[in-house]
Amino acid sequence: MKYLIRANKVVFSGNMQMIMKYISDFYKSETKEWTDKSGEWNDLGKFKTFIESMGYSIKDKIPSNCRCEGTAVTNYEFIKVWCECKFDIQAVAERLHIDKRTVAQIVRKLKLRK
Repeated sequence: MKYLIRANKVVFSGNMQMIMKYISDFYKSETKEWTDKSGEWNDLGKFKTFIESMGYSIKDKIPSNCRCEGTAVTNYEFIKVWCECKFDIQAVAERLHIDKRTVAQIVRKLKLRK
Protein backbone atom coordinates (compact mmCIF):
# COMPACT_ATOMS: atom_id res chain seq x y z
CA MET A 1 0.00 0.00 0.00
CA LYS A 2 1.29 3.42 -0.98
CA TYR A 3 0.09 6.74 0.40
CA LEU A 4 -0.21 9.99 -1.55
CA ILE A 5 0.54 12.82 0.88
CA ARG A 6 0.12 16.58 0.51
CA ALA A 7 0.50 19.21 3.24
CA ASN A 8 0.91 16.55 5.94
CA LYS A 9 -2.41 14.93 5.05
CA VAL A 10 -3.07 11.59 3.37
CA VAL A 11 -4.93 12.42 0.17
CA PHE A 12 -5.23 8.96 -1.37
CA SER A 13 -4.08 5.42 -0.63
CA GLY A 14 -3.68 2.41 -2.91
CA ASN A 15 -1.18 0.83 -5.23
CA MET A 16 0.97 2.87 -7.63
CA GLN A 17 -1.38 2.39 -10.61
CA MET A 18 -4.36 3.63 -8.57
CA ILE A 19 -2.40 6.71 -7.48
CA MET A 20 -1.37 7.42 -11.09
CA LYS A 21 -5.01 7.11 -12.21
CA TYR A 22 -6.17 9.40 -9.39
CA ILE A 23 -3.64 12.10 -10.33
CA SER A 24 -4.47 11.75 -14.04
CA ASP A 25 -8.19 12.18 -13.36
CA PHE A 26 -7.67 15.05 -10.94
CA TYR A 27 -5.24 17.04 -13.14
CA LYS A 28 -6.56 16.22 -16.64
CA SER A 29 -5.35 19.36 -18.45
CA GLU A 30 -1.87 19.41 -16.88
CA THR A 31 -1.11 15.73 -17.50
CA LYS A 32 -2.02 15.45 -21.20
CA GLU A 33 1.57 15.75 -22.41
CA TRP A 34 2.83 12.97 -20.12
CA THR A 35 0.05 10.44 -20.65
CA ASP A 36 -0.92 8.33 -23.63
CA LYS A 37 -4.38 8.29 -25.28
CA SER A 38 -5.89 6.01 -22.63
CA GLY A 39 -4.69 8.32 -19.81
CA GLU A 40 -1.93 5.98 -18.60
CA TRP A 41 1.42 7.44 -17.57
CA ASN A 42 4.19 6.35 -19.94
CA ASP A 43 7.15 7.43 -17.77
CA LEU A 44 7.39 6.93 -13.99
CA GLY A 45 10.16 9.54 -13.67
CA LYS A 46 8.01 12.24 -15.26
CA PHE A 47 5.13 11.22 -12.99
CA LYS A 48 7.20 11.56 -9.82
CA THR A 49 8.61 14.93 -10.95
CA PHE A 50 5.10 16.15 -11.77
CA ILE A 51 3.57 15.20 -8.41
CA GLU A 52 6.53 16.64 -6.49
CA SER A 53 6.06 19.94 -8.34
CA MET A 54 2.39 19.91 -7.27
CA GLY A 55 3.37 19.43 -3.60
CA TYR A 56 2.60 15.70 -3.30
CA SER A 57 4.81 12.85 -2.12
CA ILE A 58 4.38 9.07 -2.18
CA LYS A 59 5.27 7.09 0.94
CA ASP A 60 5.11 3.42 1.89
CA LYS A 61 4.17 4.29 5.48
CA ILE A 62 2.19 7.19 6.85
CA PRO A 63 4.66 9.55 8.59
CA SER A 64 3.96 10.27 12.26
CA ASN A 65 3.57 14.01 11.59
CA CYS A 66 0.69 13.44 9.15
CA ARG A 67 -2.83 14.31 10.16
CA CYS A 68 -5.17 11.36 10.45
CA GLU A 69 -7.88 11.20 7.81
CA GLY A 70 -10.96 13.15 8.88
CA THR A 71 -9.30 14.63 11.99
CA ALA A 72 -7.07 17.51 13.00
CA VAL A 73 -4.66 15.33 15.02
CA THR A 74 -1.40 13.82 13.81
CA ASN A 75 -0.73 10.10 13.85
CA TYR A 76 1.59 10.55 16.83
CA GLU A 77 -1.10 12.36 18.82
CA PHE A 78 -3.68 9.72 17.85
CA ILE A 79 -1.43 6.87 19.01
CA LYS A 80 -0.80 8.71 22.30
CA VAL A 81 -4.56 9.17 22.90
CA TRP A 82 -5.18 5.54 21.84
CA CYS A 83 -2.79 4.29 24.54
CA GLU A 84 -4.05 6.74 27.19
CA CYS A 85 -7.65 5.60 26.62
CA LYS A 86 -6.53 1.97 27.03
CA PHE A 87 -7.41 0.99 23.44
CA ASP A 88 -11.12 1.84 23.79
CA ILE A 89 -12.68 3.04 20.51
CA GLN A 90 -15.60 4.74 22.28
CA ALA A 91 -13.32 6.69 24.65
CA VAL A 92 -11.00 7.81 21.81
CA ALA A 93 -13.98 8.93 19.71
CA GLU A 94 -15.36 11.02 22.57
CA ARG A 95 -11.99 12.55 23.40
CA LEU A 96 -11.18 13.53 19.78
CA HIS A 97 -14.80 14.46 18.93
CA ILE A 98 -15.00 12.10 15.94
CA ASP A 99 -17.24 9.11 15.24
CA LYS A 100 -16.36 5.54 16.22
CA ARG A 101 -16.20 4.42 12.57
CA THR A 102 -13.43 6.93 11.80
CA VAL A 103 -11.50 5.82 14.89
CA ALA A 104 -11.78 2.17 13.78
CA GLN A 105 -10.57 3.05 10.26
CA ILE A 106 -7.55 4.93 11.62
CA VAL A 107 -6.70 2.07 13.98
CA ARG A 108 -6.80 -0.38 11.06
CA LYS A 109 -4.77 1.92 8.80
CA LEU A 110 -2.08 2.49 11.45
CA LYS A 111 -2.13 -1.23 12.34
CA LEU A 112 -2.54 -0.54 16.05
CA ARG A 113 -3.27 -3.38 18.46
CA LYS A 114 -4.25 -3.72 22.08
